[in-house]
Amino acid sequence: MTSTHYFLIESLGTRHDLMLDGDVIGTFPTREAAESEANRIANHETPGVSLRFELDLKSTLNNLEIRGATFEADNVSAGQVSK
Repeated sequence: MTSTHYFLIESLGTRHDLMLDGDVIGTFPTREAAESEANRIANHETPGVSLRFELDLKSTLNNLEIRGATFEADNVSAGQVSK
């Protein structure tokens, strides 16, 4: 059964945490590296899918950005992600 899964990239300065359905997958030095890993994971689960990250929140006070993307796939979790 397919369901919707959510990737979030929480960027705080030079730290970019990639999350899948609320669980942290890893920390990356650039937002582009985090997006690339998210696309790799999504393509592994659903071949041919292309994620489009949208800006969900930006706070200039503490230099925080949160970007999100969704994709449809069978059950997948951060614990199942192969590196």
